[in-house]
Amino acid sequence: MASPLKGKTLYAFGSSIVNGHLANVSFVEGLATDYQLNVQKFAVNGATTRTADSNNILAQINQAPKTVPDFIIFDSWANDAYPEIANDPQKFGQMTADFTSPLDTLTYCGGLEKICRELLTKYQGAKIILLATHKTPARDLQVQNKLYVAAMKICLKWSIDVIDLYGAGSFNAFLPTYQHDYSYDQVDVNGSNQAFGGSGTHPNATGYRLFYDPLIANKLLSLA
Repeated sequence: MASPLKGKTLYAFGSSIVNGHLANVSFVEGLATDYQLNVQKFAVNGATTRTADSNNILAQINQAPKTVPDFIIFDSWANDAYPEIANDPQKFGQMTADFTSPLDTLTYCGGLEKICRELLTKYQGAKIILLATHKTPARDLQVQNKLYVAAMKICLKWSIDVIDLYGAGSFNAFLPTYQHDYSYDQVDVNGSNQAFGGSGTHPNATGYRLFYDPLIANKLLSLA
């Protein structure tokens, strides 16, 4: 039986977990192969939600084609999850009370709200999903928690769906065996993500296959 996703289009925005780190291979390629999904990946390693850095997710969205895809996936906080951002109200910001107020994209909250608004308006009718990435020991846990909570509130406000590997999904890289077995920092001798022993941030091939691919595929299938 043909896949319900066959011929549908996915746009993927965000940072290195969406892009695939140094191997440039992530769940995106796996979905394309397994479900005959057309994919366009705009994610860039190191991209931020705040626009204080020129390498930011909003810039990816602005530069992407206007053609409306069936699905959009984006991640959010990996490169904003630092104490100097989370603990500074001028950089962390706060969620606005309505849908028309100006948004300060130099803050995390303002940047994420702007991303949500831009995706909803530029790609009206697409199924838009935030990928809440797994916990990593490479970032302070309380900082990750704060950005996660804010992101969930903002997605609820803007009616953005969520694939939650942070609060669920069974991938917690604070556990040493999970960090070692399912993440990588440097590619293997073949330039692939089959390596292991990483810092816990970037899933390797097994990490994607075990934890990311099934949850993302199930969500897309439920929306197809």
